[in-house]
Amino acid sequence: MKPIAKFIEMQPPGTIQEKFGVAIGDVSRAWRDKVTQRLKPTGLSQSRWTALLYLSRIDGGLAQSDLARMLGIEAPTVTRLVKQLEDAGWVTRLAPPEDARVKLVRLTPKAKRVVVRINAAISELRAETVGRLSDEQAQAGFDALQLLQKLIDDA
Repeated sequence: MKPIAKFIEMQPPGTIQEKFGVAIGDVSRAWRDKVTQRLKPTGLSQSRWTALLYLSRIDGGLAQSDLARMLGIEAPTVTRLVKQLEDAGWVTRLAPPEDARVKLVRLTPKAKRVVVRINAAISELRAETVGRLSDEQAQAGFDALQLLQKLIDDA
């Protein structure tokens, strides 16, 4: 039995809402771990590939503070992460002329090439997992997660 299935099986009995809440975290961790395994040849850790992926989705770069919020980490942690990415040649930091206090983080051409590999790993995993759900199952799951996100935002 795979570790995640074993863990889910070990969960104490509870309401479906409790089980659903636990499963969200378990599936999220399992997803990130699988992607990280597939990206092992790149040498990118989970925090690094996730940061590069987020940066690839925003034209013009992101402020370090916005990247920290997206990653769910504190400012000092994102500062260290960005410094590591910069030292490795994955990103550059620039202060926009209108506010020198802000540091915009942008991908380098080297990073843009590895983002192609990151997206490929995610696409393959999606095809092997989410792609095996029926359209109805995928839509129901998506709808439930969208509503849950709204309820969290409103709480």
